[in-house]
Amino acid sequence: MTASFSLLYRRLTAGVPLLVTIGIHIVLVAIAGYLVTEQVRGGNRGFESSPVPGPSVAQTQVERRLQLVRKSGGSTTSSPVNASRIFSTAETALQLPVMPELPSVGASSLSGAGFGKGIGATGTGAHYNTGLESSGDLGRGFMGMTFLGVTDLRSNKVAFVVDISPSLMDIRKGGFRAFEILRHEISRLVSTLPAAHQFNVILFDGVTVRLFASELKPATVANKTAFFDWIKPINASLSSLGASSIPASSPRWSFKRDEALKLDPEFGPSPWVHAIHAALEQKPDTLFVITGSSAAGQTRYSDETIARHKREREEHLADLKRQGLDFAAIGTARGQALARLRTDFNEINRKLVSQKKDPFVITDIRRVLDADFQLALKRAGFSLKLDTTGWTDQQGRLIWTDFSNNVGTSHNAGFTDVISHIARLQYGLLSERAALNIFLFTGPDEKPEAARKTLSALTSRNGGKFTLLTTKRLEELAKRTDAEN
Repeated sequence: MTASFSLLYRRLTAGVPLLVTIGIHIVLVAIAGYLVTEQVRGGNRGFESSPVPGPSVAQTQVERRLQLVRKSGGSTTSSPVNASRIFSTAETALQLPVMPELPSVGASSLSGAGFGKGIGATGTGAHYNTGLESSGDLGRGFMGMTFLGVTDLRSNKVAFVVDISPSLMDIRKGGFRAFEILRHEISRLVSTLPAAHQFNVILFDGVTVRLFASELKPATVANKTAFFDWIKPINASLSSLGASSIPASSPRWSFKRDEALKLDPEFGPSPWVHAIHAALEQKPDTLFVITGSSAAGQTRYSDETIARHKREREEHLADLKRQGLDFAAIGTARGQALARLRTDFNEINRKLVSQKKDPFVITDIRRVLDADFQLALKRAGFSLKLDTTGWTDQQGRLIWTDFSNNVGTSHNAGFTDVISHIARLQYGLLSERAALNIFLFTGPDEKPEAARKTLSALTSRNGGKFTLLTTKRLEELAKRTDAEN
């Protein structure tokens, strides 16, 4: 009997914890149900919802950066870091440094930097905001870099390669106004670079390659200020154009054949290709190249071909002598006629400058004899005439023959040579290929279909974009930039 009672007691006490637990849950459910009912009925008791918190400091800072990216033309979705990955509702989850204001590079910051209505207004009051002194970008490529309508999201080491040949300012291209805009656009972009970015500018003409600095420079206030002072005189005066307008302290670059690059010894690249070589030695991640020429370069003739050309030249000169031509007299008369033509042309430019108008730019005095130039002179109220006395043949045709025994030793190369040359430079000089963006500056009447095809092939092979530029297009881009800023 005692054993049976003990067994019953143990069974009853073993279930007590379970019963207690069930009881507690029943009570809690009842309380919760009562509170919810009261809240629905509008009672004053129960849970009070807390105010919706405003955006955190972190969210505000990130949203500000996203707005800046959108304004600059960049894409937030193509960035390595986008909004969905960096937002957090926790106040301490993400704290970013305060982003400084972007520099103003609109009309007010560009005023007085160019030519106004003529060359007489050059160089007065040029100023650009030196801008960001903080490296607070959210990782490589987050801030889009836009130049002349082309946006690159991966740039933090950028090099500009710029043609400063006087031929770029020919009336066929756009005159002084064209280079004025180019100078402004380069300066505008440099002014917006964060200090963590690096930049350099390489200038070239027909024979010279010069650099702003011997290496990529951080985009600090001091370096930006130095750059603005450096580029200000480039092609800004009729008396100093091309290489002669580059500050004397600028580093010079000369081609040195590096056997490690395995370059074709028979290929002589064009100046713009040489300038790309100089830029790639700086190890940038992005190049913006502005050129007025798409010529590939030269390839040397064989010795047999050079010898044949020399024999042909000698036979041609002998034939001219048999016609009774006096080479010395013809050379003297021709030289004097061209010298007088140059004097008259310079006087026209002097008058244009005094009238606060842009002067004409030429590289060869014979350019003024072309039909389009003669028409431009007429529209400006001038005329030029060449004295042909003493240097025409029996039919009255001008004798432009070079009476020396010199013959050419090379001929135009194919564009495949350019593609191969730059590919070898990319492979030999950089650990990661640089994006190559090329702008070909053309006149409104030029039809560069062959250049479009070849340069497009070159840029696509090098991760970049090809663009045709005209003065009209430059003016449109400048106006758009001013409006956005």
